[in-house]
Amino acid sequence: MRLVKRLLKNKLFLTGFSMIAGCFLVSLFYFIFFNDQIPSTSLLFSENRKPLPPPYSGSVYPPFGTDEFGRDIAFVMLVGAKYTIGAALLITMLRVVPAVFIGLFLQFFLKELKRPLKSIADSINYFPTTLLAFLLLNWATREGVFMQDAVPSFGVQVLLYIAVLSLIFIPLNSVLVANEVELIYRKEFIECSRTLGAGTWRIIFKHIRPFLIPQLFVIFIREFIQTLILMSHLGILGIFIGGTVFKKNLFDRGTASSRSGEWAGTLGMWWDYLWTSYPWMAFIPIIFLTLLILAAKAMLDSLETVLSSEEQVTQVKDEGIPESARAGTLMPFRLLYPNKE
Repeated sequence: MRLVKRLLKNKLFLTGFSMIAGCFLVSLFYFIFFNDQIPSTSLLFSENRKPLPPPYSGSVYPPFGTDEFGRDIAFVMLVGAKYTIGAALLITMLRVVPAVFIGLFLQFFLKELKRPLKSIADSINYFPTTLLAFLLLNWATREGVFMQDAVPSFGVQVLLYIAVLSLIFIPLNSVLVANEVELIYRKEFIECSRTLGAGTWRIIFKHIRPFLIPQLFVIFIREFIQTLILMSHLGILGIFIGGTVFKKNLFDRGTASSRSGEWAGTLGMWWDYLWTSYPWMAFIPIIFLTLLILAAKAMLDSLETVLSSEEQVTQVKDEGIPESARAGTLMPFRLLYPNKE
């Protein structure tokens, strides 16, 4: 609770948290009250009464213009916010929570499996995770077991996307948690507790848990940022949450369109426009994703600063004030009964 109170007093942490929570809640309320309706503009005409095909820039259709289908980009971003943040949070949770239990079991009950699992995690580190996730999702949703006449349903593709992005990181995080637990387990007070007869579960809940939970918050926010970056890479490669539908754009080309409209998907949809006369379309999801990652980074920096100051306070309490400083803080010598004769 003291950690939470200190974080709530940190302006940088509150700014990042408010940005993420605000985007998610506003998008969720828009879904509840307006059913994710995205306004579309009618065809515009020039001064010579010639039709002007979309997309329209922000100067013509403020604030962000329209996409190639005439949809208001501001509302596309609003609708996609909850899918982007919600999917990233869910994937992060599925990466971290199972890894905590696996890491504890590896450290206390399955030490013989720690080395093989560490080898697997190290091998994954040497393989580009974006390419691995792309190959797995591409095989599962397009060219592999689910490649049939009918396109897999939206729910099936969402589950596949979340499962693949979660499962490939569980070995890495399990080893990471096991290493953190091992570092805490080496502390002197735990050795004393073991000498006095404390069992494994008591050590876990009474001694390791208070040190492990703050580190898990740090791991959670780092994984959230990593998930957003991975989602952006997959979006550019044409892998979207909920799958892909193909529509013809103004160039009469079949364009991959995201079913959910999440930000990484819109980035992939509009990526090719970087090399056309409409580059601003690609920059809009890039800016939104960058702001989201910066908000999470602000939370991470604030959390690490608060934890660092907590450790310093603990060290001062444990080690005592230095002799030079202690002399200035001690009360001067006084008689117990100065006026007593």
